[in-house]
Parts: sequence; C-alpha cells; structure tokens
Amino acid sequence: MKRSALVWLFILPFIMLSSGCSKEKVHITSAAIVSQDRGSGNFDRVLKICFEKPLSATYYHKVFIVTYEDVKVRGEGRLTPLASDPDNKCIYKNVYFYINRNSPVGMRQMIHDYVRPGNIRLLKIQVFADKPEGKAQPMDEKTFRDL
Repeated sequence: MKRSALVWLFILPFIMLSSGCSKEKVHITSAAIVSQDRGSGNFDRVLKICFEKPLSATYYHKVFIVTYEDVKVRGEGRLTPLASDPDNKCIYKNVYFYINRNSPVGMRQMIHDYVRPGNIRLLKIQVFADKPEGKAQPMDEKTFRDL
C-alpha cells in the first residue's frame, strides 16, 4: 500500500505537468515585408507573419533578414495575440524593434534604405513556445527567399 502511494506521489505531478500545460503548436504559412509610409519614419518597415490559425497564446520568435545588398538584420521578441482582432491570422512586427546593442551603427538608416518589399534575399523565422535557452528546438521554422 505504501509503495503504490509513493508511486502516485511521483507520477501524478508529472501527468499534470505534461497534459494541458503545453502551448498549441503554430505553423507559419507566409511572411512579407510591408512598407507603410504614413508620415512617421518609425513604422515604415513592418514584418507581416501569417499563421495557419490565429495565435491563442504568447510565443517567442527569432528573425534573420538578408537583403540583396547583404544587409543583415537579426532580432527576436514576443508574438502576442491581437486583442483588437483575435481572428486575424497575421501578426505585424516593426522591423526597427529588431535593432539591439549588437547591431551596427546606422542600422536604422540601413533598414529604411534596404529592408523593403522586393529587396529581401532571405527571411528566416523561428517560433518557440517560450524564450529559448541554449540550443532549443523551434516549434516551427520557415525560410523564405526572394521577397
């Protein structure tokens, strides 16, 4: 009797953690750079990422963009469901938000000049359930060429 109680004591928490606590898998269907010149220079380069279904939870993503002039933009951040449009399958991310302390000087101007529709040689997107630590495997990964 004591032995079975000990077994359940160790197995039950494992069952509870492994069932229902994981996020639903997401699948990237398309991506594009969208130019939105509306007066403000802060939002003129936007990355549009579309999924098979609308996001139902917050995910983490990494992005790698290479232009035909060999300008490289690397970044990462959260992907959150749109509160204003929960049925939208696409998420829009400002490309300028991928600038970080490891970016070269003048990256904002390089993004403005070179990261535009029709000038992307490679776009790689990785989506993770949570912020990856170490060599975590992405939940989904897509590479797009000639955008």
